[in-house]
Amino acid sequence: MNKKILIVVGLILVQNLITSCKKDEDSKPNNIEVSPADPNALTGIIVFPNSTTVDNLTLPESSTSGGPVISNFDNNISYSAGSKVFLPLEVSASSSIKGIYFQVKGASKYFNIPINTSISSGIISVPFDLSVLVGSGNFIVLMKIYDAQGKVSSPIEISINITKSSNCGITKVSGGQGLTSNLFKIPSTAGKIKISYDTYVVKDKIDVFQNGEWIGGTGPTTVRSTLRKALNCSVATEVLGYFGKKSEFLFDYDPANGTDIEVVVSGCELGGTLWEYTFSCPGTFATPSLTTNFISGIGQNSANSGGFIASDGGSSITAKGVVWGLSPNPTVSLVTKTVNGSGSGSFTSSITGLSPNTKYYVRAYATNGSGTAYGNELNFTTSGASVNLDINGKWLYETGYVITISGTGGAFTVFNSSWQTAANMGLVSLGSLKLRNITPVNSTKWNCQELWIKTVGGAINSVLWSSDGTITMSPNGQTITVTSTSPVTGIVGTGTFTRQP
Repeated sequence: MNKKILIVVGLILVQNLITSCKKDEDSKPNNIEVSPADPNALTGIIVFPNSTTVDNLTLPESSTSGGPVISNFDNNISYSAGSKVFLPLEVSASSSIKGIYFQVKGASKYFNIPINTSISSGIISVPFDLSVLVGSGNFIVLMKIYDAQGKVSSPIEISINITKSSNCGITKVSGGQGLTSNLFKIPSTAGKIKISYDTYVVKDKIDVFQNGEWIGGTGPTTVRSTLRKALNCSVATEVLGYFGKKSEFLFDYDPANGTDIEVVVSGCELGGTLWEYTFSCPGTFATPSLTTNFISGIGQNSANSGGFIASDGGSSITAKGVVWGLSPNPTVSLVTKTVNGSGSGSFTSSITGLSPNTKYYVRAYATNGSGTAYGNELNFTTSGASVNLDINGKWLYETGYVITISGTGGAFTVFNSSWQTAANMGLVSLGSLKLRNITPVNSTKWNCQELWIKTVGGAINSVLWSSDGTITMSPNGQTITVTSTSPVTGIVGTGTFTRQP
């Protein structure tokens, strides 16, 4: 429970206590640029409200045992001047954490930043505003935490690389492993902004923030203050937003929420990663414009189609293909679709896994950063399955005996109990005819004579032939129905046989 409370309360406390740093530009006459190589000048424009400035070249001594521990932080980060710098830390202590010591390495002063909390472990964030007056270059900050017992952690060092903020429409931003933040100054015109990126093979993650709120990226929504370290490449997965590919995404920009956009790249650690991206100005991006190719090669189980993408809508095509279903307006939510890569222009698709004699609806689709669009809808009906209307072959009667029809006769090949009794009496045998004089009427009907059993007093007495039998085959060729009048009772009898392999 303590850890969960610290993640929430700790962030709120740090935000309330140490995030309201203002840019002390008034103290710098004529807005003179401050070099990152001048630690005292940097210290002079950093303000932590409610903190105490201590004149000392070194931070307080670390405890020899039992002191708090700082872990899981990124020791090499990059920000643009004018950004809010976030330094999230995972901490643990034997008693409640009461404050942070913060120093620009080499400065003659450090900050003592009190934290009024009763919790001892979790994640805290140390944000401060990086003045636009800071020039390009590197500086290092030293940090320690202390607890209610007065015990002090070992120091950590974080190297911060400073770049100048950029305008939209720049040529390229590139980097490697670790956290890299770039600030973009955007015109006061609402619209969509496109980030086109190439993270090559090793996976990296991109997040976009406006006024501290997540507005887009390659992964799920991310809280800015929790971005404390890029993942190791071995555990950086696409589910978490890390990708190794060339692609792009769009996000909505509303200047009412601020005209500064921060892009944070988490370059995965220990994998030799490299990445680059470009950042467009606000504009209008549409979904693709495309048509569906005519259906060809229609068979029982497959057909061919495809599409032509006339316009990508200003954003690269990331997926395309055709989708089909049994109802009009099929969408890509269906599994019945092809995936034909990316890019504009023509593509062909093979539609497979269809059922015979079935009507299908099909549309081409294409996806870009604005969404998925569809071509015109077409429909087609697959051809029917081939039907075997040959009466020759094995046929199983519904009560369990089998006859084999060949030419004009159908002979017993398996008996059921009634015909087995007749066989035991010597009235029939395997190979004896059950149907004879089979003559065709049309492709699914035949005339014949059928053998009947005569019983007297419930016992089999003899066998007799009917003279008016007919055989009718089902349209699918899988069953035949034999009908004839009993020569014993004069009653018309009907029985069904099923085709056997």
